Amino acid sequence: MKRNLYKRLLLFAGIPLLIMTFITACGDDSPSGVEPPVEEDLNIVETAEEAGNFTTLLSVATDLGLADVLATEELTVFAPTDDAFASLPDGLLDELSDDQLTEILLYHVLAGAVMSSQIDAQQDAETEQGERILLQSNGGVTINGTSTVISADIQATNGVIHAVDEVLLPAEFREPGIIEEAQAAGEFSILLDAIEDAGLTTTLQFLGPFTVFAPSDDAFNDLGLDVVDGLSDEQLADILTYHVLDGEVASGDLQPTQTVTALNSGELFITADNGDVTVNGTSGVFLADVAARNGTIHAVDQVLLPDAYGNVVDNAIKRYDLTTLVDLVVAQDLAGTLSDENEEFTVFAPTNDAFEEISDVVGGLNDEQVTNTLLYHVVNAAVESGDLESTQTVVTLNDGEEILIEVSDGIVTINGESTVQVADVVGTNGVIHIIDTVLIPEELGGGIPADEADATITINNVGSSAWVIDEIEGDGASAELEEENTPLTLEAERRYTIVNLGAEDHPLQLRDADGTVLISAQGDGEIHNYEPANVVVNDEDGSITFTLTGGLAEAIATYNCTPHAAMEGDIIVN
Repeated sequence: MKRNLYKRLLLFAGIPLLIMTFITACGDDSPSGVEPPVEEDLNIVETAEEAGNFTTLLSVATDLGLADVLATEELTVFAPTDDAFASLPDGLLDELSDDQLTEILLYHVLAGAVMSSQIDAQQDAETEQGERILLQSNGGVTINGTSTVISADIQATNGVIHAVDEVLLPAEFREPGIIEEAQAAGEFSILLDAIEDAGLTTTLQFLGPFTVFAPSDDAFNDLGLDVVDGLSDEQLADILTYHVLDGEVASGDLQPTQTVTALNSGELFITADNGDVTVNGTSGVFLADVAARNGTIHAVDQVLLPDAYGNVVDNAIKRYDLTTLVDLVVAQDLAGTLSDENEEFTVFAPTNDAFEEISDVVGGLNDEQVTNTLLYHVVNAAVESGDLESTQTVVTLNDGEEILIEVSDGIVTINGESTVQVADVVGTNGVIHIIDTVLIPEELGGGIPADEADATITINNVGSSAWVIDEIEGDGASAELEEENTPLTLEAERRYTIVNLGAEDHPLQLRDADGTVLISAQGDGEIHNYEPANVVVNDEDGSITFTLTGGLAEAIATYNCTPHAAMEGDIIVN
């Protein structure tokens, strides 16, 4: 530690010296000018002298009386070369006091011997000066994001030297970075403590450039310190890195709307309006463009939470393309229902553009119709896109009315028309799928559309004695037209609609050879709910739509009138 080393320096003042620097990793080859000495019994000072490229370092260290400590204590020195010192501003070393020079030199020294192979991909290391440095190892070692180890693992009897191409400067001597600017501002103490707890301090000190949306102490207090204290290290790091962008973004560079990716890979939704910047719908920037050496700070008045920490309402509010939906949900008093953490929901969320397309329709709806329409977009279960089969119908909160969900080539559609644009916004009580059209319930003329039929067969009646087929449009069906109770020939694996012009008095049934009703215009029948047949009955005109497949194709035999036995014709399946 710094104080102990200072005491030792006083005991050895006046002895020749050596110096220090930091730790990093490298290859085995030594660059020209930094040749490791051949002797195996040289201490750090002697090894540096023998290498011949650390004369400035050794001269300064000798003047400060550090030589004996460097020669006897077990140390790791990140040693700036003569070229590194030469790149400093002219006269800088002469302007510094002995205490300042000592601070700088000790900032290059670690206690103990650390070989480059022992350095993690990224780690902090406390120097003998007392501050930490950031070490990174990835095919070579860098310190504080800029200084490179150009010759690693120069071993001595009492430690190791790593030659570096840049003089390392403690905080007092370098331009303030993001951490130092936040410290100087005085209203980010909770944020800085959290950054320290998450192990991110040196990252934000030395790497970048970054843009940081920095919540004030008041923002954290509004969230609740108990919430912060209850987070795991992983969760804390996830939330903190959600406030950081890779790259420098000034407030003047912002468009009216933009979605950007944070360091945790989550999305931030930013709007700018006449200088007012809002993040995720509700967090306002109250102090913008605080410049730092390695980026920019924008102070915000709310803590930003990734989707995983918000319910479906929270996650809709943050998205600027869902404001119409959010406004309607709030106006219809549904926000409390959908925020219930004891329930799970799937919300198919139409965009603002989707609502704009039907703005005239929405404007003419009463409150009950608006509520029903909104509930038609909600399923009382959490269903992610990976859980979907190729085709399924699911029950919505609109009095149990179903929607049809289909998946084809990775594209999810609802009721055959609405496409999922963004899937799987997963939160604490469910999931949002953003869609491009508003789903219209049956009461307003929407609902699940009937599949397009291959053929439409129009039948009529001759009193109560016989059926006649008036017209056949499409493929797969044939019959003698206007012939009483004529046989109807159908091809299997096709979809048909039978339109009954006399449906009110002569409801249509399809039966098997034993007379069992398979499908009825009155809504019953043995296979009315047989999914492969996808039976749809139109209550208004009595028509029946079905797919002639599987069990239905094997069983169907006749078409009949429910109350009139004489009205019966054969069905032949090819």
